[in-house]
Amino acid sequence: MGLDNAGKTSIITAITKRFGFEEEIARLTPTRRIARDSFRFLGIEFTRMDFGGQKQYREEYLKHPEKYLMGTDLLFYVIDAQDFNRYIESIDYLEEVLLFFKEEQENVPICILFHKFDPQLINDKDINKRILTLKQALTRYSNAFDIFFFETTIYDIKSIMDAFSSGLSMLFEKIEMVSQLFSEISKNYNSILISLFDAKGITLGEFYRPHLQLTEKLKIYEIYIDLQKRVVAENRTLLEFSDKFDSGERFSGLIEVLHFGNLEFYLLFIVEEDKANLEKTITLLDRIEAAKPQMENLILQIIQ
Repeated sequence: MGLDNAGKTSIITAITKRFGFEEEIARLTPTRRIARDSFRFLGIEFTRMDFGGQKQYREEYLKHPEKYLMGTDLLFYVIDAQDFNRYIESIDYLEEVLLFFKEEQENVPICILFHKFDPQLINDKDINKRILTLKQALTRYSNAFDIFFFETTIYDIKSIMDAFSSGLSMLFEKIEMVSQLFSEISKNYNSILISLFDAKGITLGEFYRPHLQLTEKLKIYEIYIDLQKRVVAENRTLLEFSDKFDSGERFSGLIEVLHFGNLEFYLLFIVEEDKANLEKTITLLDRIEAAKPQMENLILQIIQ
């Protein structure tokens, strides 16, 4: 949900397509009323509703909230971070929605996305100050709702996938155990990243080396997208790779496909290369096999 032109449908398009979504976004037209679709995650089917944000539609939703909002499991509320003039209007709309949930005692997790937070705005003090002010204002609802904030942009698909993945993870009690396991595993390796995705790119859990730069995270995500394309195109179950960051630091890794019935997951494991002893790096990658039984057992716990 959110105002018109906030970027709601663009977000859904980016999540759904991931590969080559830019051209389709350029052709999008405003959503009329509510657009529905469905997707599966961890074997469960979800219905996703994209609420058109034009004023007449918003008035209709709020006039009959029991018809449109009852039974909501998770809300993504999108705010155009660049449209300062509509901040108040956007917050007023959100407050009306939250009021209904509160009256009906619907304990809905709320993910607030400050969208169009494009890369060139990361160090913009003015917009960051404005967003911080909004966050502080919205925390007054934290006693009644679990509220989480994200900055997203279609120019960084990972920012969108992270927000979507984090939201969905709130609906599965055991899913946070994946990241905890990866954190423990990382202590035995010189890990830059351990991550588990489903076939749609939704993250079940991940561990990043502390203080990893944003540009390095984006580099890794670009590699992951390319690797997943190759795995599908070449019908592979395992790919090993080597690359480097802009800083010149080299890293090696692997992506492996894990199957559980008709469910498919991708394990991505990246370590620093030992320049003096590449055999040591290869041995390190081989050792990840020893940790697979723990991962597989945990996945089975989540999906059962």
